[in-house]
Amino acid sequence: MYVNPDFSADTRQAHELITRWPFAVLIAVEPEVQVAFVPLELRAQEGPFGTLVGHVSAADPMAAAIRAGCALRVAFTGPTAYVSPAWYADAGLPTYNFGAVEAAGTAEPMDDPRHVERHLMTLLSQHEKARTDEGERWRPDTWARQRTAELLSELQAFTMEIERLEVKLKMGQNRTPADRIGTITGLESAGRVQLTEAAAMMRTRYGADGCPR
Repeated sequence: MYVNPDFSADTRQAHELITRWPFAVLIAVEPEVQVAFVPLELRAQEGPFGTLVGHVSAADPMAAAIRAGCALRVAFTGPTAYVSPAWYADAGLPTYNFGAVEAAGTAEPMDDPRHVERHLMTLLSQHEKARTDEGERWRPDTWARQRTAELLSELQAFTMEIERLEVKLKMGQNRTPADRIGTITGLESAGRVQLTEAAAMMRTRYGADGCPR
């Protein structure tokens, strides 16, 4: 992934984006390209850049690549937001603000049912905690746990220690403070989750005057 130096970020910010937006594009690059779309668990403290844990259907061709210990690329996309020049104080052209992470590593099959079940329960817990509605958080009952155990043989779980991690946060770094304020206001007024999330990321980066914190 090409990262303009203006839009680079650190490992902590990459982990924050992965945790908030864990649904990823998983790409096996050998012996032939395979693609899967999966939610991934981040274990930030395992390895210099963290470790990703996930699972695919055992029937998915990706499973064979994982069992072969292939090289993987993983792409995460955070909030994506069209930015209109109508929001700028100065002249400008349309663009997108967005966050993206690319991770690379080698697949390690995870076959111990206890470890796979732990991964599934952790992923479930993280997603339930991340819900923004006010409903009661769902917890697996006896039936759900039994059914999960029955399905373990139909999954191929894996770990991938991240060997290379790149993050790109394009959040108005190349615009003036007035343009950033206008962009934040425009995104927030749109009322769509993706846009308000992008505005929130800008607010963590810039103060009320539009200057970097």
